[in-house]
Amino acid sequence: MLTYNNTSEIEPLESILGQKRAIDAMEIGLRINNPAYNIYIAGESGTGKTTYAMKALDKYASQKDNHKDWCYVYNFEHPREPVAIGLKKGLGKIFKKDIEKLIETLLDELVDAFESEDFEIGKNQLIEEYEIEKDTLLKKIKKYGEEKGFKLKNSKVGMVFIPIKDEKEDEEKTDEEEQKADEEFYKVKRELESMAIQVVYKIRDLEDAAKEALLDLEEEVAKFVIDPHIELLTEKYKGYDKVKKYLANMRKDILEYVYLFYMDEEELKDKYDKEHFTKYKVNLFVDNGSDKKSSSAPVIVEMNPSPSNLFGKAEYDYYNGGVKTDFTKLIPGAVHKANGGYLVLYTDQLLRYGLSWDMLKRTIQSRKIGVDTQTSIKPESIPIDMKVILIGNNYMYNLLYNYDADFSKYFKIFVDFDNEMDKNDTNEDGITRFIALQCNKNKLKHFTYDAVQEVIKFSTRVSGDNSKLSTEFNKILEVIIEGDAYATIRGVEYVDKEDVKVAINERRKRLSRIESKMDESLENGFTLIETQGKKIGVINGLSVLNMGEYSFGRPSRITVTTSPGNKGIVNIEREVNMSGPIHNKGVLILGGYLAENFAQEFPLSINAYICFEQNYGGVDGDSATGAELYTLISSLTKIPLKQNIAVTGSMNQKGDIQVVGGIAEKVEGFYSTCKRKGLTGDQGVIIPKNNSRNLVLSDELNEAIEKGMFKIYQVERVEQALEILTDMSFDYIKKLTVDRLREFSKIKNESK
Repeated sequence: MLTYNNTSEIEPLESILGQKRAIDAMEIGLRINNPAYNIYIAGESGTGKTTYAMKALDKYASQKDNHKDWCYVYNFEHPREPVAIGLKKGLGKIFKKDIEKLIETLLDELVDAFESEDFEIGKNQLIEEYEIEKDTLLKKIKKYGEEKGFKLKNSKVGMVFIPIKDEKEDEEKTDEEEQKADEEFYKVKRELESMAIQVVYKIRDLEDAAKEALLDLEEEVAKFVIDPHIELLTEKYKGYDKVKKYLANMRKDILEYVYLFYMDEEELKDKYDKEHFTKYKVNLFVDNGSDKKSSSAPVIVEMNPSPSNLFGKAEYDYYNGGVKTDFTKLIPGAVHKANGGYLVLYTDQLLRYGLSWDMLKRTIQSRKIGVDTQTSIKPESIPIDMKVILIGNNYMYNLLYNYDADFSKYFKIFVDFDNEMDKNDTNEDGITRFIALQCNKNKLKHFTYDAVQEVIKFSTRVSGDNSKLSTEFNKILEVIIEGDAYATIRGVEYVDKEDVKVAINERRKRLSRIESKMDESLENGFTLIETQGKKIGVINGLSVLNMGEYSFGRPSRITVTTSPGNKGIVNIEREVNMSGPIHNKGVLILGGYLAENFAQEFPLSINAYICFEQNYGGVDGDSATGAELYTLISSLTKIPLKQNIAVTGSMNQKGDIQVVGGIAEKVEGFYSTCKRKGLTGDQGVIIPKNNSRNLVLSDELNEAIEKGMFKIYQVERVEQALEILTDMSFDYIKKLTVDRLREFSKIKNESK
């Protein structure tokens, strides 16, 4: 046990408190590297499950170093299927800059190369060679035509041969000579035309050859500029086959469209797609190298797990009345960012998106993820290696386990946070250290020893068990913060016991509006509750009302009337649909107890009507079954019951009294009622004996019990409770009950 004057003298709490089972489960879940061993963390709000989960994940994340950077690049072979490239973390940004620098450099160097003197000389030389060969062909055919008497002339339709006029043509010729001359003329003309056609084809071949030679020269110059840079990057990224293939395909594409690299910018905009160069960009999709904690695996918490937030999306541009996208507009989701590490999701948020849950299961199963672009582009999937941590409550866990067949396949580790822990020195010291931690963390005044003991008492009260402490640290933290506020108001250096008490009481006041209204109704006589005297067929049962985070006990007047008949026990609340299934079950149990203990020699013939008086909100639970039995027997036997003693306790068909919940609130509720109507010293409550450890009562009530002003009776059987309520032996009560039931049975038989 720690010894200290105030919490500034002790070491703050560094670990989670009172959750060994949960910690062991979390540890094994994080150690197992298997895609099916994802983790579900369950527990009440405020038990520290999220805080612990994040600390544990940070610890294990610091020991993992296999996460990567991911880039999407243009697919030169299949343009609609962007290629995913995984790189060592930190290398993605470098790769992106390298490609940007490559394109910028090529734009400059290719312009210089194609505007250089050497290129112009080589280009002009090829053109000159073409022109020489072309002239040679034309001169040759021209000369031959002249020898044959024809002159070559160019026209719109091509080369035309015109006959050269000969003086001999003026001489008169015989018809035979004229015919022979015409035949010779057309023969030569046809020969020349045939030769002209051949020359045209040869010139075209020369043009094609010249163009091919120019392209070869252009490619040779381009390769001279491009290859050193490509080779340099290929060597730099030699460990990445996808990068090498990408660079090789990029080289081919640049060579094919090299003219765009030295084309005038205005001409490029006019004649070609201005976004052509987008294909040479790199989309740094996931960058794990920029974060200060890049040496640790990513731990991603997604608070709004919509499909796009989890699995990425593509942004769009509006273009000619439609939408347009490309690989540079792909946006990663939380799953992409968590790749190589841990993804934390809150179950209640995740299940709001049914599609997200289905996609998450498919991702875990396939171990890969793409980007759902809902367009014609289909990005290559990325292999996934991550562990999913779902944080929720036990109710959600049970729903998923029972109604989703895939859940148990993929979430094999259940981390169950308890809302209570054993009350021992170790855990009390833990709460003390927790207070020290919060005081340091939130810059609060430190707590004195007595103030800490008051907080521990409050923790026990929250747990509802004298042998337990609560692990709902959010409630404890509220008392710590508010205790500091009241100490500040008093102007003292440390938070003392009284400050904690004021914080607890004031908090209760803020939340107790409904309780105050019910007390006012009691004082004004609107609510009929007697705390003195005796009545037949009337008893004060105890119930708990829950108003959000605040709960309080109230006595409820239960009445029973009986008569001969065959309706059995009638639950009036059930008849008007104001009774829950557990309460209905409890009422049916009464019939079983009556039949076994009082009606073995004759048929049970009774009409018994049970009612919770002035109940307008419904009733459920079985904690009133004992009280209902005592009231039923009182109505049958006409033995009055004490109104100064209230009753709670479930019972079974054999008459055993069973534990119930909210026992402290129930006892305090009846004490408060008695106090308002006047304490007499003989008032008290009957509770199940096994509930004794749950009597975490207020200081005022404990003091009243010690002074004999209020009593608590602990029973194990209904017989004990009846004797306390009537001051009669159970044998006598049983005899009267049997006689009365026998009389009912006789009346019923005679009425047939």
